[in-house]
Amino acid sequence: MQRSLAAILALDMVGYSLLMESDEEGTLTRQKTYRRELIDPRIEAYRGRIVKTTGDGLLAEFPSAVDAVTFAAELQRAMAEHEADVPTDRRISFRIGINVGDIVHEEGDIYGDGVNVAARLEGLAEPGGILISGTVFDPVRNKVDLGFEDLGSRRVKNISEPVRVYRVLLDPAAAGVVPGRLRRRWKGRRIPPEAIAAAAVIIVLGGGLLIRDLVIGDVGREARQIRSSALEQLVETEDPRRIAVLYFEPRSPQEEVPYLAAGITEGLIDELSAVSALNVVSRNGVATFRGAVVPPDSVGRALEVGTLVNGTVALSEDQIRVNVSFVSASTGEQFGSARVARPRAELFELQDDLAHEVAVFLRTRLGEELELIERLAGAENVEAWELLQRSRAMREQSDRLLQAGDFEGGWDLLAEADSLLAAAEEIAPEWVDPTVRRGWLSYRRSRLTGFDDRSEADKWIGEGMRHAEVAVQLQPDDADALELRGTLQYWKFLLNLGGGPAESGRLVAGAEADLQASVGANPQQASAWSSLSHLLANQGRVPEGKLAATRSYESDPYLRNAHLTLWRLFFTSWDLGDGVEARRWCEEGRRRFPDHERFRLCGIMVYALADAEPDVAGMWAR
Repeated sequence: MQRSLAAILALDMVGYSLLMESDEEGTLTRQKTYRRELIDPRIEAYRGRIVKTTGDGLLAEFPSAVDAVTFAAELQRAMAEHEADVPTDRRISFRIGINVGDIVHEEGDIYGDGVNVAARLEGLAEPGGILISGTVFDPVRNKVDLGFEDLGSRRVKNISEPVRVYRVLLDPAAAGVVPGRLRRRWKGRRIPPEAIAAAAVIIVLGGGLLIRDLVIGDVGREARQIRSSALEQLVETEDPRRIAVLYFEPRSPQEEVPYLAAGITEGLIDELSAVSALNVVSRNGVATFRGAVVPPDSVGRALEVGTLVNGTVALSEDQIRVNVSFVSASTGEQFGSARVARPRAELFELQDDLAHEVAVFLRTRLGEELELIERLAGAENVEAWELLQRSRAMREQSDRLLQAGDFEGGWDLLAEADSLLAAAEEIAPEWVDPTVRRGWLSYRRSRLTGFDDRSEADKWIGEGMRHAEVAVQLQPDDADALELRGTLQYWKFLLNLGGGPAESGRLVAGAEADLQASVGANPQQASAWSSLSHLLANQGRVPEGKLAATRSYESDPYLRNAHLTLWRLFFTSWDLGDGVEARRWCEEGRRRFPDHERFRLCGIMVYALADAEPDVAGMWAR
């Protein structure tokens, strides 16, 4: 057995199976051409040796890190140039990972951690990208005309110690750049006690699984998990869904202020009590503590709640001001606050609006808290959970850039977010959440291309479907995974990418089955209800579509999809000729989302109803 220190390069073709499925002969011809003209001659020129090949990749060793990195950069730049005019769904691209480490030579092959790290880095790399380890970066940083980005330390499968990872920046303008690494945004942040309690009750079991390989049969056999709902494991005083709205304190001398404070409190109790997913203490229950100064944990134990809502009401000459704080009953710590101000005119008429706005904020804030609990609950590996949170923040930043018109910046951040999730998959292969989120990122990319470039959209739908299939194999009853697969099938149908009528029919049937399974697994899956309502109405099953939209509205206590749900409720009511319901939902939408163009449009559409009186001036006012 011979051992040596060498630079190991792992290369893999992206989307090989899809390319072979769509054009086997053409893919093989181009692949052989690139091997003959680009890859093999360059490896030889840089003193490298191809150790072994697979159908879609190869493993090579080089005598120096500089040779390996220079070869990789030249190849990736050449591939980008050669494939520039090829349609995106037929484009060949490679991922490359490079590591310097100790290897074992045996019968022409090589083994050892040095090889394993290179293979893991290749799996984390983006299409067309190169990732290198710290053992590569140190000897090449001042010897190649390239830039680098420090991604920090990553744990990779079957390697005991974390690996320092760097991205090679291929843009010539970035030559010599070594930016700071991506910081862990959650490092040093306190994890809420609810999250800690949830994590403590989760036991995750699973076999070794390389998610990237997408070997569905192996996934079904190897990925075994024992899951329990994190929220179900919380005791009453830790469950943020159990809420007590304490009577708000009057903070102004005017005689009407105490009445206003009580009215807002009771209005807020009524608002939240209407939400089936929340458990809200009645007015009689909280009345005992009205005007009393009692520690939060005592109130929590007495009322068996996890969230306390406190507030103050004050009047100035021309304004009503309401300050609200949300407190964890078990710890006494404030986890959110809101301020609402309104003109003083028509004081008591504004009472319901104030309660409604506070309820909207509380629902949204609780949604964030519950998601935090649920996301941590699925991950035994804290580093994987942190990667997921960083990906989530990056996705949100991408959305802001896209809304501001920066398409390129937003698109690039989606790719960054996907890379973080891929890393989370690698170190926590049994955890379904990163895979589901990768699928939703692919869906987002397909939406961004949409009708403008349907072949590009189809590519991303296919990518998302592969993630969805793996997720469903990992967790067959996961509502998010089922919703993802159903949504992607329906979106493919809407883009008319299904081919003939038979295939289109299969897409719609598959989408409906998955969405129905999603809401069956989780009746509170509001976004799945909303998509299902669109599908049903679009198939002419309008009454069923309206019922699904109603379930979505009733099931969404955190208002994540409120504008879509309200539009579904309006449109199905309008389509059924129900003027009363159509006007109700249109007005609700206009009140909640006054700047949304759909709710300006619905104000015009209601004049087409049979019971509408002609009102030209009213239509112009809309």
